[in-house]
Amino acid sequence: MKLPRFLDRYLVYTAGNETPEIMHLWVGLSTLAGCAERRVWLDFGFFPLYFNLYVVLVAPAGVCSKSTSIDYGLDILKAAGYEVLEDAATKEKIIVEMAERVKGFEPKEGRSVFLHSSVTFVATELNMLLATGAETVKFLVTIWDKRDSYSYKTKSSGEFEIPNPYFNLLSAATPEWFATCLGDDITNTGFLARCIIVFENKRRASVPFVEITDEQKKAKAELIQMALEIGKFFGPLKVEDDAKQFYSEWYRSQPLPDGEDYRIAGYLVRKQKIFVLKVASLLALGDLRTTVTVDDIKTALDIFDRTEAKMRLAFIASGRNRLAYVATRIVELLLSSGGKMKLSDVVQRFYHEVDANDMKQILLMLEQMKVARRVSEGGEPHLVVNKVQARVLLGGEAP
Repeated sequence: MKLPRFLDRYLVYTAGNETPEIMHLWVGLSTLAGCAERRVWLDFGFFPLYFNLYVVLVAPAGVCSKSTSIDYGLDILKAAGYEVLEDAATKEKIIVEMAERVKGFEPKEGRSVFLHSSVTFVATELNMLLATGAETVKFLVTIWDKRDSYSYKTKSSGEFEIPNPYFNLLSAATPEWFATCLGDDITNTGFLARCIIVFENKRRASVPFVEITDEQKKAKAELIQMALEIGKFFGPLKVEDDAKQFYSEWYRSQPLPDGEDYRIAGYLVRKQKIFVLKVASLLALGDLRTTVTVDDIKTALDIFDRTEAKMRLAFIASGRNRLAYVATRIVELLLSSGGKMKLSDVVQRFYHEVDANDMKQILLMLEQMKVARRVSEGGEPHLVVNKVQARVLLGGEAP
């Protein structure tokens, strides 16, 4: 997977600590999204596609240093002068802050000043934000792709107008909150389908003392300079013809998410329609390019494949933590048995923990995650593990 210069340097900048690399990668992408603001976009039929992301890092408390990994990206944005909102408690507070941070960009060629309010909002405890009520969740859904100005009238503080809003969300949560608090009143708004869930349950390494090297300091300085350069961009990015063809073929090859958990189905639809294009566009910006190439599309798909290996576990855990636990134990059993077992033997091992319907769900999940597949040998079904994907699922890194 060939990363653009920005992300390549970002992974150097964030090396030598306990946070898994995939989390740093998504914070890096969110940082790029913060740099893009509302100034750059893709022409997407009748409307533009902007590059803001809703990224949620999910990991057990204290294990992967989620908040610290977010701070790495914020340091770059702040140093380059981008707008960052941190832990505003309510919808009203966010709106007031955005209204106060409207700024003008003067494009070249004598165009009129472009007014916009582009912010990267950070919620290191996402539950604290969403707990403020359904109205906050609805606001997050509305502001996600708001194409014109956003108006809001308060009872006591008057009316607020936000021209050309751009809301980029970078947040963190624990599996416990994800499992118990993400109820139907939130998911039915479509909020979760707009999120990219980055789930990890093991640290990258044990690092008692984090040391910053000269190479990391150099990488940070370079990242700040690139962020400043991206701040000069204005206008639409173009997708090269062969990239359009490649993306179109991939798009048409994607099956409908029939039978999926509805939360995963909503995510998959948006991934197919917009997420891949957003990330591919950010990859182009990460090389200071205004054209999206085939390699950008391919790298974006690789990043999503790597992320989704564990993303599905987070979704399953949000309603059936027991099934996610059994699924990981089945994978461990397959690995310890040479990578393959009779399906009947697997079922027999776990019949006292899950019923037939639960086992069907687990097997479907493992197949959709490309961790295991069913094959027939001698007329009898066997379960075969994909050792690479299994290592990713269980906390290792893909080679």
